Amino acid sequence: MKKIKYLYIGVLSTVLSGMFTSCENYLDVNENPNYPGESQVTVSSLLPSAFTGSAAVMGYLYQLYGGMWSQHYTQNPSSSQYITLVNYAMTSSSDLRLWRIPYADVLPDLDLVIKKSEAEGAWNYWVVGKIMTAFTYHVLTDAYGDIPFTEALQGQNCKYDDSKTVIYPGILKMLNDAIAKEADASETGLRAMSVEDYVFDGDISSWIKFAKTLKLKLLMRDFNANKAEIQTMLAAGGFLTEEDATVHCFEDIVNKSNPFYENDRRQLNTTNNVRACTTLARFLSENNDPRIADFYDKAAADGSYRAIPYGNRTSTVYSIRTTARATIGALDPVYYMSAAEAEYLLAECYARLADAGNAKTHYDNAVLLSFERWGRDGDGFIGAGDAYEFDSSNESSMLKCILTQKWVASTRCQAWDTWFDINRTGIPAVGTVTTDNPAYVVGTLAYNENSSLASGQYAHRFIYSRESLDYNTNAPTVVPGITEALWWHK
Repeated sequence: MKKIKYLYIGVLSTVLSGMFTSCENYLDVNENPNYPGESQVTVSSLLPSAFTGSAAVMGYLYQLYGGMWSQHYTQNPSSSQYITLVNYAMTSSSDLRLWRIPYADVLPDLDLVIKKSEAEGAWNYWVVGKIMTAFTYHVLTDAYGDIPFTEALQGQNCKYDDSKTVIYPGILKMLNDAIAKEADASETGLRAMSVEDYVFDGDISSWIKFAKTLKLKLLMRDFNANKAEIQTMLAAGGFLTEEDATVHCFEDIVNKSNPFYENDRRQLNTTNNVRACTTLARFLSENNDPRIADFYDKAAADGSYRAIPYGNRTSTVYSIRTTARATIGALDPVYYMSAAEAEYLLAECYARLADAGNAKTHYDNAVLLSFERWGRDGDGFIGAGDAYEFDSSNESSMLKCILTQKWVASTRCQAWDTWFDINRTGIPAVGTVTTDNPAYVVGTLAYNENSSLASGQYAHRFIYSRESLDYNTNAPTVVPGITEALWWHK
């Protein structure tokens, strides 16, 4: 089973390498040049292809941007591979693959999975196709705002839909439709789906838990408007609290490893670009958190976890030998959602409902899961007087505990999601001074003195890809700047 999966995953680097046809062809997503005609492909081949593209872009590019902007990592001062990213100097040409791979590869594959499986009555494939489509649009609209949705797969000049009034309701409908099909998708005698499913090996009950948790996550974007439905969901349960939704079939072999590792550590001419950032490293160090050893490689000079202030370019002070490098593993899974994230989400729900008891229960579960992920015991951190004791004084204190720990836990797995949370909740807060400044508050995001943004400003969204801006006549004429907030931001 695993060997077949590895054959599919082996093309991850090819997907990311940029070996595509012209930009114009890519905008006509009905005619994807990478695949044979629609009649010649099957759901059994399309679904792995969709997972391959999805894992490639989520596991490398979205994780990279999230890790930098969440200040888990920073750029090595003596090179410039990711310096424009760290400085928030994103343009429409910064990285076309963030937009291109979802729209040109992942969504067209998933669309065919849904159509073909519906025609065949292969409802297990249909459910997975729906949920992965919902997930993909969730990431895109939360990163860009208004995007092509209702006409996204209908040709080059597709319209951009409103994120709040069109896309979010559309995503929620996809999830509701998938959840409603659980019984049909679980029947015996359906087309086999095990090795083709890179996440849950064909376990539909796990996919439904993922769908329910993702739905709750989206409803929390507008808590007050969705309060009643959130309460109904909490009462019903069935969330992804005991397993992770990950693509995890990697090998430490060229083109078969984790896409972040493959592209940053194996394919570049240096392995030292991504370094420990003082923002997170100092928080971990001051709380004696053992996960610092899971997130960073020790400095060669003295075996310490000395980190670099975010965006600092002083290579003579912060050299490769004297600072810690980010740990990225060839076998690291690509996370879509984790059990820890689900527990943090539940804790936040109950905190906003003023149910401190349930908020604490789920917060404690989340912290323990976050430690267990790395083979660590978190019991000594959540008790009375411990570093991560839950503060149930009020809603604000509860949310600060929950979102701060979620920020830490997202390191090396779901940094892109923490970037969304920072924008959604303001936690960790965006500071106005560097970590070297005596006024800096540990656990807040530091100011980058080399930033293209003013002190206190932050990256709220990706800039639309020039491929769409240049060739889609329905693209926005006024392109939102990187600091312009989305509708659900704090």
